[in-house]
Amino acid sequence: MKRWDAVVVGSGMGGLTSAAYLAAGGKRTLVLEAGDVLGGCTHVFRRKQFEFEVGVHYLGDCGPEGTIPAILRGVGLDERVRFLPMDPDGFDTIVFPDVTVKVPRGWDRYLANLIEALPGDADGLRKFVGVLRRLGESTDRLTTPGSHLEMGKFALRAGTAAVWAMQPLDRLLDACKLSVAARAVLSSQASYLSPPHRAATMVHAVFLHNYIRDGGYFPEGGGQVLAAHLADVVTAHGGEVRTRARVRRILVEHSRVTGVELTSGELIPADVVVSNADIKRTLLELVGPDKLPSRLVRRTDGYRMSIPLFNVYVALDVDLRGRMPNTNYFSCPVTEPSKELFELAGRAGELSEPQIADLLARTPGFVSVQSIKDPDNERIAPPGYTNLEIMSAAPADYGFWGVDEGPYSGGKYRRRPGYTERKEQFTEAMLDRAAAVIPEFREHIVHVEAGSPITQERYTLSSDGVAYGIDLSWQQFGPLRPGVRTPVKGLFLAGASNSWGPGVEGAMASGVGAAGAVLGRDLAKQLRAGAVLADKASLPALPGDWDPLIAAGGPEHQRKSTIPTGTRR
Repeated sequence: MKRWDAVVVGSGMGGLTSAAYLAAGGKRTLVLEAGDVLGGCTHVFRRKQFEFEVGVHYLGDCGPEGTIPAILRGVGLDERVRFLPMDPDGFDTIVFPDVTVKVPRGWDRYLANLIEALPGDADGLRKFVGVLRRLGESTDRLTTPGSHLEMGKFALRAGTAAVWAMQPLDRLLDACKLSVAARAVLSSQASYLSPPHRAATMVHAVFLHNYIRDGGYFPEGGGQVLAAHLADVVTAHGGEVRTRARVRRILVEHSRVTGVELTSGELIPADVVVSNADIKRTLLELVGPDKLPSRLVRRTDGYRMSIPLFNVYVALDVDLRGRMPNTNYFSCPVTEPSKELFELAGRAGELSEPQIADLLARTPGFVSVQSIKDPDNERIAPPGYTNLEIMSAAPADYGFWGVDEGPYSGGKYRRRPGYTERKEQFTEAMLDRAAAVIPEFREHIVHVEAGSPITQERYTLSSDGVAYGIDLSWQQFGPLRPGVRTPVKGLFLAGASNSWGPGVEGAMASGVGAAGAVLGRDLAKQLRAGAVLADKASLPALPGDWDPLIAAGGPEHQRKSTIPTGTRR
């Protein structure tokens, strides 16, 4: 029985980043992924000749001094992963019936666009953007945000704006005396992370700054390249990566990790376990309440999860490359405060069918055209075709989806009439959101399929089928979120629920934090100073037909396929 220095549970960006740094730092490291493909929410899937992104729509903080490039450079991947810039004049376009605002690179330009679109709110907009800018510019996403030292340094840098950091975004909107239209525009981009009546103002500030500072980017070759390259770092430094290896238990004796047990019954001894799995699953099920302090058990059980998502994947038989700007669209059908909409969604299982129809008619959609972001990548879409995704917040309630038991517990759902009907209803609403911003959209659809929160639960085993971990409300932000250390010696946490927050950048930063804790090194500080832990010469050469999905465990048969000829739902 082989003993490992470290076992990493889950191959999301937090897990793979921590594994790469542990392996490069001299630890014999094993990565265990329950699914077929590495990458968590960054993996891709293929249908016919289209490659769809599960979670990488666009990235921020990818400029020369950005956090993601710094993390990749530290494990020797700076020359292997390139980022393609989106339209600097508007990487996001917010569209309401009566107002449209482009979100460009640069805070000054952003404020100018807002004032041009909403001149009656000019004074309030200056105050609002001034607070967010000061908060955003005072933050380094790579450092440990939950430590008292870093919080003190942040407060000094932010000055008077710091008083807003942990307050709900709604309070700042109130203080700036903004109109309904302005409130709707300003809260639209981050509302799917947490609604403005719950979200800490700092969430919105950090999110916006990460994009506005350098603009939006997309990884060349698609999101799957991140997982494939990080896995190469692990194996090149003596580690191993296994798929279809689901962990049943994290083994603990006398408050110390001793290894893991797989669902197959295999026991794997290890001195360190880093879990990138859902935090509630990790602590309450894989470890177990009997192995943890009762206070931690109560706090973990009480965490509110973030808002789950509904994703619609679409292929068109028209090529929009060169015909549309390289922007995302926040397509919003009504101009109204979002609080009522989110509260309605929160009790979705109790709603009547007319109320559900009203909810869907008012639900905004995020439209991301991937084939425009990486135009030379024919895996995304062949010439003459377009690949896009529409995403929205969605209810978590099983009752809303016509499901009694989720797939994590073995529940069957895919063919249940109530589930398929609700999924079709939600899909149609999202197609309407895309049709509002893409002319003649419906006439060119050749492929449609959708993933619900139940789908997310099935593939990632996450509580409530969420992609962003625990909610980013002011009660669960910064120092109030879990850190990487636990009371169990040798057990560390990484992923979207940690202090760094969700998204690719937050998850990768949490992986650096977890690896640094294991190695006893301030990796964030060292990376900002240009440190490189990996032996770049040990990384494998990439063949001309290198396929990141196959490299990350995807099935070989997905290499080739034919263009679809009919719509799928």
